[in-house]
Amino acid sequence: MKKNENLLWIGMLTTLLIITNSSCEKEDPLPVTPPSTTGISIGIGDGVFITNEGNYLGGNAKVSFYNFSDGTAVEDLFSSTNSLPLGDICQSMTLINGKEYIVVNNSGKIEVCNPSNLLRAATITGFTSPRFIVSVSASKAYVSDYISNSISIVNLVNNTRTGSFPFPGASEAMVLVGNDVFVSSINRDKVYVINSTTDLIVDSIPVAMGGNSLQLDGNGNLWVLCYGDYVTSSPGGLYRINTSTHGVELSLPFTTAESPTKLCANNAGDTLYYLNYSVYRCPITTIALPTLPIITATTQSFYGLGIRPLNGEIYVTDAIDYAQRGKLLRYTPSGTLLDTELVGIIPGGIYFY
Repeated sequence: MKKNENLLWIGMLTTLLIITNSSCEKEDPLPVTPPSTTGISIGIGDGVFITNEGNYLGGNAKVSFYNFSDGTAVEDLFSSTNSLPLGDICQSMTLINGKEYIVVNNSGKIEVCNPSNLLRAATITGFTSPRFIVSVSASKAYVSDYISNSISIVNLVNNTRTGSFPFPGASEAMVLVGNDVFVSSINRDKVYVINSTTDLIVDSIPVAMGGNSLQLDGNGNLWVLCYGDYVTSSPGGLYRINTSTHGVELSLPFTTAESPTKLCANNAGDTLYYLNYSVYRCPITTIALPTLPIITATTQSFYGLGIRPLNGEIYVTDAIDYAQRGKLLRYTPSGTLLDTELVGIIPGGIYFY
């Protein structure tokens, strides 16, 4: 999705979210259902989960699963296992303490599931517009939020939302380094640093607007990808931050016509990848942005990106027209297409298990 389309869409959703989220927050957790009889059993390294946002207000969010051994994909693993829909807008998925925490944005909830089949173990409610979850200790997690100007606190022992603390704007991606949690914001030109013991913001680091993704490299440095601000025509950038000093060590600006997202890295942490309409790759030793993509989008609408830790294969999702079922595309590390499988509608997240 191009930057102008993306931000206009976000603006439209913000208005609708304010109208609809109050009803989403008041929903009582659904009862945990017994295991299904589908016979699905996923082991570590068997495949990759794909979170599919679904159509806004359509209630058709899904989690797909791509099996490495036979190259097939299950379109909707959560619903087939639990015999109930996941909800509205599946935003992200994170493995914490041996459980998958699935953040469902417009439903204002997080489903906690067994990763072997996505059987639901708990539902956490009380959020406004949750985006991502990060564990900050064995018993505590933070949940970022698009419209509440706050970050929620979750008790990981009993899987409940226990409170929140103020945040200046929309909180997005989060990374824990020691006791510090680095948080990007899509509508602020800062990366904020939160002390996970006191739940207080202790620093802010200047970057471009539109901070959408964070990635630690093999040297322990934090990379920040920003897509800029379409309204003010301010460009995005790629930044390297020293996590000890909180200083910006490298700043690489994009043009106003570019809209980079989905920063990720290979298993060694020495190579970065991101989407900018096509797929780009650069070493962490770079002093300039790459000029040529490793995978060129032609008719595709690349939307999600992930690098398989085992062998460096590149996984990309194609949202097509953002209305029909999307695709998962698997490429060699050099960018040769290996496989294509249908998944759910608007596939945005790729999570290797």
